[in-house]
Amino acid sequence: MVKNRKEKLINITEKCFKTPEDILFGFLIAFSLVFIAFCFQSGKIVYPEAVSQVHPKEPTKMAKNISKVVSDYPIEKMIPYIARQDGKVAAFLVAIAKKESNWGVHTPKKNGKECFNYWGYRGKENTTASGYSCFDSRAQAVNIVGKRIKSLVAQKIDTPREMLVWKCGGSCSAQTGQGASKWIRDVDFYYKKMQTEIL
Repeated sequence: MVKNRKEKLINITEKCFKTPEDILFGFLIAFSLVFIAFCFQSGKIVYPEAVSQVHPKEPTKMAKNISKVVSDYPIEKMIPYIARQDGKVAAFLVAIAKKESNWGVHTPKKNGKECFNYWGYRGKENTTASGYSCFDSRAQAVNIVGKRIKSLVAQKIDTPREMLVWKCGGSCSAQTGQGASKWIRDVDFYYKKMQTEIL
């Protein structure tokens, strides 16, 4: 009985796959069916982008609270990146951006391109003629500026008065000019506002 089945199977195989091309064709059909079965789930092809659009991630509490303060300003599009930062760093990112660019309203450009530099940051990244960093994206901007603020905070430069180094390095202090005092007051106002919202 078993022998008869084997002989039938061999006969069917010989009839269906007479040449190597037939064998290859059969293999490709089998592979295609497996691939299609893998791609389809519940009758739909699953694309990662589509999944994220159908089920968007719920904004974090920090993101919602930042949005309350900066809505309708260009910096609003940076909220997902700012909200990933430590609370103190996020508060400084928002406060300094308000003072330096009115949350992205007044920013440096390079060859007509937006630089996403809302903090008056002067680093080595693709600098403009006036010496400001020109970032490729919002995410890159927040990442680089956030790292700089984080390093200052780690050095105990963690109040708006101490953060005056952001404006002019070690060359000015609150006592040396009205501009410095105003910078501290303005940053302090929004830093405290952000502390209330996110810290």
